[in-house]
Amino acid sequence: VMAVESRFNPIAESVAGAKGLMQVIPRYHMEKIIASGGEKAVLEPEINILLGARILREYIARSGDLTTGLQMYNGALDNGNQYAAKVISEKQRLQQILKNYHNQV
Repeated sequence: VMAVESRFNPIAESVAGAKGLMQVIPRYHMEKIIASGGEKAVLEPEINILLGARILREYIARSGDLTTGLQMYNGALDNGNQYAAKVISEKQRLQQILKNYHNQV
C-alpha cells in the first residue's frame, strides 16, 4: 500500500489531504488520529503505518474481502478493482525482488 500510495515518502501529502506513507486522510479518521497523538502525529512514519494498517484491516473486515477492502481504503469502489490490482501487483513485484536477493546471498 505504501509503495502505491506515497512511493515510500513519509511526508507525502495529496491534494485531497491524505498524509504520510499510508496516505491517511485525517478528516475521515479523526477519532483514531486523536487517540494516536493528534494530526501532527500522522506524519510520523510508525504512527502513520499503524493508523493506515488499522484502517485497512477494518475495511477488509467490513467487506470480507481483500480486494474490496483495498478499494475502500483508496475510496475507489467505483473503478472496478484497478487500485487493488495495482497494490497486489506491487506486492508481488516486491516479493520477487526479495526472493531474487535472498537467492543471491
